Amino acid sequence: MWKVNKGTLTGASAPAFANALDWKVEELREKTIILKNTHGTESLKDKLLAYAVPEGIAAEEVAETILSAGAVAKLQLVKQWARLMLQVADGSGTASYQVDFIGQGA
Repeated sequence: MWKVNKGTLTGASAPAFANALDWKVEELREKTIILKNTHGTESLKDKLLAYAVPEGIAAEEVAETILSAGAVAKLQLVKQWARLMLQVADGSGTASYQVDFIGQGA
C-alpha cells in the first residue's frame, strides 16, 4: 500500500531563517517541495536542511539561494532522510511565500 503525504503552507519571511516546512519523511521515498515567493517586489532567501534521524544533526541538503519576487523553486529528493526542514528568511525585505509538498513511499 502506497503512503502519500502532501500539503500546502503559507507565511511571511522574517530577518532570521525560520521554518517554512518541518516535514517527517522517514517512510517516504520520493519527495517534492515547491516554494513560490508570492510577494510582488521583495526577494526571499531559502535553504533546505536534512536529518538522518528526526532529532539528529542538520545537514545542508540545498544551500542558501535567493528567490526573486514571483519566482518558483522546485526541490526533488529521492535520498532517504528522516526529516526535511525548508527554511526561509528576508531577502530584500519581508516576502510572502507558499510551500506545496508531496511525498510517497511503500
